[in-house]
Amino acid sequence: MAQGWSIPPTAFADQIDQDVARRVRVIAMALLGEVISKSPVDSGRFRGSHIVSVGSPVYTVTTHTDRNGTDTLDKGSAALSGLEPYTVVYIQTNLPYAERLENGGYNGPTQKVTEEGFSRQAPAGVYGLSFIGVSEAYRE
Repeated sequence: MAQGWSIPPTAFADQIDQDVARRVRVIAMALLGEVISKSPVDSGRFRGSHIVSVGSPVYTVTTHTDRNGTDTLDKGSAALSGLEPYTVVYIQTNLPYAERLENGGYNGPTQKVTEEGFSRQAPAGVYGLSFIGVSEAYRE
C-alpha cells in the first residue's frame, strides 16, 4: 500500500516561493550596496539618487543627497520588504549625467572635472561593475 505525502505539495510550493523571494531580496540588496559603494561622492547627490522599485521602474529624479549611502540603502531595503516571488526588481538612477558616469566620463588626469558626470572616483562606471561583481558572488 502506498503512503501519502507527509507534507502537502502546496506547502512545498509555498516554501519555494518564499525561498525565491528571499534570494532575490538578498541579491538585490547586495547589488544596491555595491552600486552605493562604487558611486562617486562629491555632494552625495549621485549616491542618494539610486532608486529601488518592484514591478516597474520609477522615472522621477530625486534631489536627495546621501554622502555615506545609509539612507539610500535603508530606502532600498524598505522597497523590498514586501517582495513577492518572481517579481522584477529595478535599481536605477535617473540623474541626467548618470549615463555619462556609467560610460566612463573621465578621460584621465589632465581632464578638468568641472561638470557633472565626470569622475576620477568611478572612471569605469558604477552599475556595470557592480552587476559583474554581484553576479560572480551569487552565480551558484
